[in-house]
Amino acid sequence: MKLFKLFIVTCSMLGLISCANRESLPRTTIVNTDTITLNNGTTVDILTENAINGHVVNDTNNYLNIVSRGDTAKVVGLKVVQFATAFFGANSGNINTFSKEDLVGNYIKSVPNKTMDYLTPQLYTIIKKFDANNQKDNVITIQPYKFKLIYDGLTDNKYNFIYNTTIRTNGFRFDCSEQNDLTPEERTKPFNEWEINNYQLVQDTASKAINACINRLKSEQNMTNFENALK
Repeated sequence: MKLFKLFIVTCSMLGLISCANRESLPRTTIVNTDTITLNNGTTVDILTENAINGHVVNDTNNYLNIVSRGDTAKVVGLKVVQFATAFFGANSGNINTFSKEDLVGNYIKSVPNKTMDYLTPQLYTIIKKFDANNQKDNVITIQPYKFKLIYDGLTDNKYNFIYNTTIRTNGFRFDCSEQNDLTPEERTKPFNEWEINNYQLVQDTASKAINACINRLKSEQNMTNFENALK
């Protein structure tokens, strides 16, 4: 009996250690670093950061991710089986609902997320004009996280473009997104329009979102806040 109790305690401790190790795993990684020199001679590091949460829903979309109605059908089928199992058991309260934003979808490896290609030339032009503090290690982090198409409704063929890129440094944060930088007509279109010429419209729309975001960033208040964060 004592040996059995010792075995249980040991397993429990190993389980706790394992959980602690899993919790301590990094959730982001730097995938690229650039250093630019400002007009006053100060250098600033530009980091490109990816989310690596271990699940495609939360990870950075380095390629176009598409969530279709078929993905919902798979989950609905699974939920039906779970409900039926729980109905005849004692776990009916453990069946969780889901939204289409929680679905894994599929990556289109021929359609990369080109956010950095669109963003950095314009962003660098802005930053080079700043009067930054040359006594600080100034770092600007760019997070090009979301690059997705998700079906709009169950009975139509329209898909929503989901997009998000964040620029942040020293307490300053600025988000480029489909909600902030695209009209409803620009971000929701029939799927057959999105997929023409290997999803060229997706790339054009991402570029349009970045252009609109940069225009918002150029407002006097945003530029002041951005520059002050580097002083």
